[in-house]
Amino acid sequence: MKRFLSGLVLASSVLMMSSCCSQPEVDGKWNVLKVNGEDVVVTGDKKPFIEFNTEESKVHGYTGCNIMNGAYTQNGKELSFGERMATTMMAGPEENMKAEREILDALTKVESVKTSGENLQLLDADKNIVIELGK
Repeated sequence: MKRFLSGLVLASSVLMMSSCCSQPEVDGKWNVLKVNGEDVVVTGDKKPFIEFNTEESKVHGYTGCNIMNGAYTQNGKELSFGERMATTMMAGPEENMKAEREILDALTKVESVKTSGENLQLLDADKNIVIELGK
């Protein structure tokens, strides 16, 4: 019985440690829901998104007016984007251009990622949520 309980405690500890330190799954396409706590508002049918390709550590997305491409690095919960995201240079409605500036600025501040329900939260150095993404 003592051996069984020891094994149970060990298994529970391993599960707790792996869940607290596991790497959040970012792969796939995510809609940009909020930037700095504010809902992202754009005109038109196309909504901002970020798509992570975990096999190549590449990121692709739409920021409100333009397409962006770049690289990212993830190590556990740490997440950062390459110094420069390549973007197309199209103009758009002022509301969309504002959303785009906010998204691109927020990406430069990202240092970690966590899950919240089915959403991803991209956090700055102070653990403030700078971007919230949803499927």
